[in-house]
Parts: sequence; C-alpha cells; structure tokens
Amino acid sequence: MRALVLLAFLAGPAFAQDVVSYDDALLAACLNDVSKQEDEGTKGDPRLTCIGQPAAACMQGANGGTTVGMVQCLAKETAQWDKLLNDNYAKALKRFEAADAELKELGSAASPATPVLKEAQRSWISYRDKSCEFEAVRYQGGTAGGPAAGTCALDLTAAQALRLMDIAGDGVGE
Repeated sequence: MRALVLLAFLAGPAFAQDVVSYDDALLAACLNDVSKQEDEGTKGDPRLTCIGQPAAACMQGANGGTTVGMVQCLAKETAQWDKLLNDNYAKALKRFEAADAELKELGSAASPATPVLKEAQRSWISYRDKSCEFEAVRYQGGTAGGPAAGTCALDLTAAQALRLMDIAGDGVGE
C-alpha cells in the first residue's frame, strides 16, 4: 500500500508537466491580422475568429489529441485571453475612475460607472465558473468533462476579454 502511495506521489509531477507544444505567438498574430480586417470595414467582429485557433493548432501537435493534451491546449489559450481580460479590465477601471472623478468635479448627478463595472465583473466571474463547472459535471465523471469545461472557460473568457477591450477603448488589446 505504501508503495502505491509513493508511486502516486512521485508520478504527480510528471502529470503536471506539459505534454503539448503551444505557440504563444498565434493569438497575438491573429488579433493583429483581424484588426487590419476591421479597418477594411468587414461585417461582424472578426476577432471572434481568433477564439480557439491557437488551442486547435496545439491539439494538432504531438499529444494534443489526448484528453490531457486537449485540456492543456485549452488552458494555455485561456490563460492568454485571461491576461488580455485582466489588462483591459484594469484599463477600463482607470478610464471610468477618471470619468467618474470628472463628472463628480462638474457636479453631475450621474451615477458613477466604476462600482457598476466592478460588480459586473465579479458577477461575470461567478457566472463563468458555475457555467463551466456545469459543463464538466454534465459528463458525470467521464473524460469529456475536462475538455468541455476547458472549452467553456476558453469561450467565455475570450468573449469577456473582447468585450473589455471595447469598454477600455482598445479593440486590439495591446
């Protein structure tokens, strides 16, 4: 029994290691490419086409088609979108804190935007977490639960990142 516990303990770090190759440059390249399309007046939001592209490319690589590989590919792209989300959330807060201060200085009776933005983001985080937890439990412990939850986190995080880019006034998120 102790041997099994020791084996499981020693194997833990091996499972935590990356089994896939992920190209961090793909998302930025896609967002830069589509920003040029926006300038050309394309319909819709071409940035949406970037969601999932880096993870899909990762899944085409070695070990990317395994359950662990898929989850890692999805998590790596989600982390990139999460960074864009957090960067643009900070920019949006700064923008609206300045606007709120200016309105207050002018004696405006308008409600400040900053507290509402903060509460909206907190509510969104709760929504994302519970929605993606549901995606995992739908599979009742099956191996598809991990990739389903990962896809959910990627899709919702990317969409919120794009929304916050617009709110912050930075359509490309750079």
